[in-house]
Amino acid sequence: MKKRCSVAVIIILSGLLLGGCSLITGRSTKKREMIQIAESKKMKLAIENMLTKLDSKALTPEGKIKSYKISKDDLDYNPMGGLLVKIVINNDEKLVLSTTIQEDATTGKYEETYFGKTEELSDLLTSNHSGKCP
Repeated sequence: MKKRCSVAVIIILSGLLLGGCSLITGRSTKKREMIQIAESKKMKLAIENMLTKLDSKALTPEGKIKSYKISKDDLDYNPMGGLLVKIVINNDEKLVLSTTIQEDATTGKYEETYFGKTEELSDLLTSNHSGKCP
């Protein structure tokens, strides 16, 4: 009886361990897939087009938006479709653009379907200076 109980406990613990490992592996595979999408040329083009809509001189010396970086830790799938992306502007964690990017079913191109920006980024984009210190 004692032996039977011990075997049952070992089987249950083994099942829980294997289930936990497969869950962790599934999450890391999902994360790698999101990073691969975020680093793709199609994503780069979509983000740069979006930044150019916000600042016509974006990513040039004259623009207010000089550079951008995708926060890989904050990537997630949107339950309604697409990829939730957090973009840090000019290497400043206060200048953040959050967007949802989806693939167009007819063209295959990525395009933003929604974006929100921090107050600091809004202030930079509406100000008359280029973000440089006087």
